Amino acid sequence: MSIFSSLGDAFGSPSPAQGKRGLKQQSPANANGVLGLDTNFYKPDPNSWYTAKPYGFKAQRRDGTTAIMFLPINPSNLTITTSFATNIITTLYGTVEEHSDVRYFDISIEGSTGMGPQFTAPYLGTDVKSAYESLKEPGRAQFPIAKSAPLGGFLSSTIGQISNALDQLGKAVSTIGSIFGNGPTANTGIYNDQTGYIAFHNLYRFLLAYKRDAAGVDSNAPRTQHPLIFFNYKDGNQYNVAVRNFTLKRSAENPSLYYYSINMRGYNINSADGNVGSDDLSQRLVDLGLNGISSSSLLSNIKSVSSDAKAVLGSAKNGVNLFGR
Repeated sequence: MSIFSSLGDAFGSPSPAQGKRGLKQQSPANANGVLGLDTNFYKPDPNSWYTAKPYGFKAQRRDGTTAIMFLPINPSNLTITTSFATNIITTLYGTVEEHSDVRYFDISIEGSTGMGPQFTAPYLGTDVKSAYESLKEPGRAQFPIAKSAPLGGFLSSTIGQISNALDQLGKAVSTIGSIFGNGPTANTGIYNDQTGYIAFHNLYRFLLAYKRDAAGVDSNAPRTQHPLIFFNYKDGNQYNVAVRNFTLKRSAENPSLYYYSINMRGYNINSADGNVGSDDLSQRLVDLGLNGISSSSLLSNIKSVSSDAKAVLGSAKNGVNLFGR
């Protein structure tokens, strides 16, 4: 028996502990008030620890407009290094500490844009909540995606080999479909404008547009707001940031996935603007049609089938290399 009967149980909201004492409640309001934790810095939401909340950027342009771009899916790695402006000097008679309230944050985010991400396009406006509700993709679409591929340009003697490879690939795809319990229903797929491919290029071009505006290429109008904000609704905070570098990584093993790494220097940490609500992880499984799938055999089945499919695709790849790109 598996630990979780389904993926929905694995990623669902936790249930309160059942016992005499129940959940332990604390009232840190007095301490927070004395130390100014909520007023001087940012205020996290206690319910955010088990929910999925978005990350993204808000570009405040010279012409007064604001554009919002969410990360397609939440990053797989987030690293924040806080550099305190502290100087320690050793003297003949002791040690001197010099402190400044200026703090810098070196922020690094790494992740993938996935195959069918929640967010794929930017939003023009200042309200993050409206952007969230407007841009969030529902998941997979019910429409047939199987289409014939034109083989023009090849010699007639190669058509049989290609047809054989495509037939094997079709069998592998059919096997994958059997795992998810496909019956006599419409094929499921992802709209072409809602893929991780489009999401990556929109994110990349969004940051290029920010850099162009920050450099004053198209306009030298005086700036009234910081050009770029990085918000993190999981932790309830946001930073004024400057992007230092953007790295793209693709591999032959996963040619459809785009991996990225963004390094930024941030300052002026504050509470994130507004509230985008809670998005339980189990709901995303429903959106993608993965709820109810037994997790005990899912990963092993996918690994077995993907190995067979990779062998077929490898043959197809060799054929492409042979016949020309």
